[in-house]
Amino acid sequence: MVEKQVEVSYSFYNVPGYKQTLIKDIVDKNIDGKLDAYLKKVYTKKDAEIRLNYKIQKNKQGRYEAKFLFDCDWQVFSYSSKVWFKYVEDLVNHAFKRFKEFLSK
Repeated sequence: MVEKQVEVSYSFYNVPGYKQTLIKDIVDKNIDGKLDAYLKKVYTKKDAEIRLNYKIQKNKQGRYEAKFLFDCDWQVFSYSSKVWFKYVEDLVNHAFKRFKEFLSK
């Protein structure tokens, strides 16, 4: 587990409540599990901060699109879905995969 907390903010548009809960759970699991080792390295700096702001919407075709903005100790990584996802879980995991790749560089 990461000692410091990642500051997370979000907005949903046309996303059912049960999907919102699912999305929040996936985000938490990615932060606390999959990115734990990467985030610990960032937090070795005394005043380091990590923020995540994401917006997810369900469009008229019933597909999901999103924008994620990761602010990792003043290095900003932005992810916008270029394709619409049928499953919102895949979309969230894809965004975190790209962020993990960014952190590993």
